[in-house]
Order: sequence, then structure tokens, then C-alpha cells
Amino acid sequence: MKKSYFVTYGSDNSKEEISEFLHSQLDITCCEHDSFYFGVYFSYSGTYADKLTIKDNYISLSNEWLNEEYKQFNTLIEASFINGKNVDKLDKYNTLKKQFNQFSVLSIINDKCIEED
Repeated sequence: MKKSYFVTYGSDNSKEEISEFLHSQLDITCCEHDSFYFGVYFSYSGTYADKLTIKDNYISLSNEWLNEEYKQFNTLIEASFINGKNVDKLDKYNTLKKQFNQFSVLSIINDKCIEED
């Protein structure tokens, strides 16, 4: 059975501040991207996560929230662990959560595991 792990954090800080913070604390270097829908966002793929994105919770172009339940957060940090063996994905997932949970600027808002046959 294939397992994939996903975790989302929220922050009051801007996406730029979070990108800089993760670089200074964990040497996570994000690349800046521009999307018609999301606007500018940051992404990372590497040791800590198969994919990590840092983006605004509120999308001004479409006048909507990505996560309406958590409007108190300016920024969403989403990480996915989808590649490799289940044990390796779980290890990366737990490592990232352990690190992120130590940071007062981040609050966990969603955490899930999806199992597929």
C-alpha cells in the first residue's frame, strides 16, 4: 500500500520572510516563481520535502482565500512527501514536522496521510 503525507502550516509572516527564515534556520533554499493564479510564490524540493510551497493565503487577483478557515494566517506553507518508499517518506515527514513545530512563527493547520492500493 502506497502512502503519501501532507502537512500545512500557517504564519502571520509574509511569504518572503518565511522563505528567508527557513533558509537561515534549516538551509532550505526556495526558488521564486510567478503564477497567474497564485501570484509570486516560493517552492523547494530536496532533503526536507519532496515539494514545499510558500504562498499567500489571500489571493488578491481573484479576491479569495486559499484556506478560508484560517484567515488569521497571511502565509501558507504546504509540504508533500510522495516519492520513494513509505518508510523514507514517513521519516522525511516526521523530520520536517519536528523541525517546524519548534518554530513559533509557524502553526500547523492540516496534517494527513493518504493511502492508495
